[in-house]
Amino acid sequence: MSNNVIERIDFIRDLLVDAGDMLIVTGIGTPSSNTRAVADRGLNFYTSGAMGAATGIGLGMALSRPDRCVTVITGDAELMMNVGTLASVAVAKPRNLSVIVIDNERFGATGSQISHTAHGVDIAGIAKACGFADAITVRAQGNVVGVRKRIHEKNGPYLCVAKVGPNKRMGAGPARIRDGVMTKVDFMRALEASDA
Repeated sequence: MSNNVIERIDFIRDLLVDAGDMLIVTGIGTPSSNTRAVADRGLNFYTSGAMGAATGIGLGMALSRPDRCVTVITGDAELMMNVGTLASVAVAKPRNLSVIVIDNERFGATGSQISHTAHGVDIAGIAKACGFADAITVRAQGNVVGVRKRIHEKNGPYLCVAKVGPNKRMGAGPARIRDGVMTKVDFMRALEASDA
């Protein structure tokens, strides 16, 4: 494992400090739990039980709501489960879509086995090759300000891989994600209220 210095929970907290009416989709496992712990809100769509689906859900939201910033927060293993979605995003070219990959180089939900990125797979490189407007890898907490600014520019599709340590520190707040039906209902109600 590389010497990653970003603490995942701090990165996510700083990333979402000014989320406003942004629509957020989280990948399964720790990205969902961490996001819920630091910024639980109705406009977050917490994916559960569908590994590899977060980026596709985000793409659908971005295409149906071009007026809103849509940000996917997912893990490296979750994204690699359906890496072809990056090609679909690049072809559709939603300017309002950003994909943030919290890369701990592990399959965290299944026992922290080493993932593809620990062996050199470059997710940002894949996104660039697919045709993303911009794709970067960051290794320092100080980069989060630039990442947050880039998300709000709505000049995507944009992808950022945040190289974090293996620590799953949850932070304060709820960690368990509710079932998918309740997540969907809560999200739809929050979106309707924010449109009013």
